[in-house]
Amino acid sequence: MFRKAALIFALLILVTSIIFTGQTGMYSFAGSDPELAEITPIGDLNAEPPELKAKSAALYSLEMDKFVYAKNENEKISPYSITKILTCYLALEKLDPDKTVKVSANATKVYENGTSILLKTGEKMKVRDLIYGTLLESGNDAAYALGEAVSGSEKKFAKLMNKTVKKWGCEDTHFVNANGWKNKDHYTTAHDMTIIARNCFKNETLAKMSAAEEYTIPATNKSGERELGNVFLHSIDDKKGILCGKTGSWDEDDCSIALEFKKGNLSEVIVLLEDSKKGRRSDVKKLIEFSEIVTPGFLICDEGYIVKIAKVRHGEFTKVPLAVDGRTTAYPSTNKASDITVEIKADKLEAPISKGDKAGTYTVYANGVVVGKHGLVVTEDIKTGWFPSYLYISNRTTTIILEILAVIAVLLIMIILISRNMKKEKDGSGKTEKEKRVKKEKKEKYVAKH
Repeated sequence: MFRKAALIFALLILVTSIIFTGQTGMYSFAGSDPELAEITPIGDLNAEPPELKAKSAALYSLEMDKFVYAKNENEKISPYSITKILTCYLALEKLDPDKTVKVSANATKVYENGTSILLKTGEKMKVRDLIYGTLLESGNDAAYALGEAVSGSEKKFAKLMNKTVKKWGCEDTHFVNANGWKNKDHYTTAHDMTIIARNCFKNETLAKMSAAEEYTIPATNKSGERELGNVFLHSIDDKKGILCGKTGSWDEDDCSIALEFKKGNLSEVIVLLEDSKKGRRSDVKKLIEFSEIVTPGFLICDEGYIVKIAKVRHGEFTKVPLAVDGRTTAYPSTNKASDITVEIKADKLEAPISKGDKAGTYTVYANGVVVGKHGLVVTEDIKTGWFPSYLYISNRTTTIILEILAVIAVLLIMIILISRNMKKEKDGSGKTEKEKRVKKEKKEKYVAKH
């Protein structure tokens, strides 16, 4: 009886094991937990940089708040019209955009050989319109007028500019005018200009205005409407992801640019100094591409990554892999994977379901901020299962259970039959039926004789 009980117990353990391990059916994920997304480090600060035409350059990660690439970044060079980024920033900080400014004679004459929006002496124009004229058409006259409106004179405005950038930590920069007109005492570095651009573009109004495709300055007391186009945007081959910026130039072979771009979850500032017009186009493109190679971060998921095994009610298979439908990279300021978290919300699934069906959401957080949100999709077709599948038991598992139960039944029958035979052949004392019959006959003969 002990052996019989042990056999039955072993078979029951086998059935239970199959119930808990056989639900996934045809899917196997040996060696890893698919619900724990593998976070892969990307980016290498020591990556080989591209060849640039610019004499000086910098690439700055806004997420990490640090430079990720620089070339001759501390060499003092004339910034030209990218100076106007700071001019417009200070105008927005100090003046009401709707304030009307009366243009002075100095604003219309002193830089008449450079770019302008053709302001006239005594013309009245709002600060907002002067800023658009400064950013989009790079008007030297508009920048001069803004400087005077803020500080009363160009000289006083230059002092304000220098005081501001000094506060931001720029030690190798000195400005003498509001528009970047060439002067031996007007200079910056790629390092400092990056810091200036980063701080100025934090002003969302400035950033948005600098990226406007076009703008119309309303008619004034001295002029009709002015149609403005964006010189900065025309200097870039691919505008996708470009958030804001400004160009500068003295001639075809002496140009500059400062811009901010976003590519996926990567936000960076680019500054190029002493570049050519043609080189500036290619250098911007090269640095945007290089930003993904050099900036340290993490690949969280890519389209098709299996990130969860979900239960399926009433299916021939009662578990199915779910995949994300997009790519997410993250760049936490600490560059630590521990600052990245993933939230997986799977829908309740019931067969039949088809490959590609929506099945939930996949959200990525870096430093507590959402940096990616994707859908979860079913990766295989699952047909309706048999009745036990309502209890999340797959068809395959049901078949195995039935086969094992059949084996158990056969074994039990065999054990019962063997036991009965043994019982027939033996009594409690261990004597056979034949021995008992002979003994009985002897007893009956003895009784008959006496």
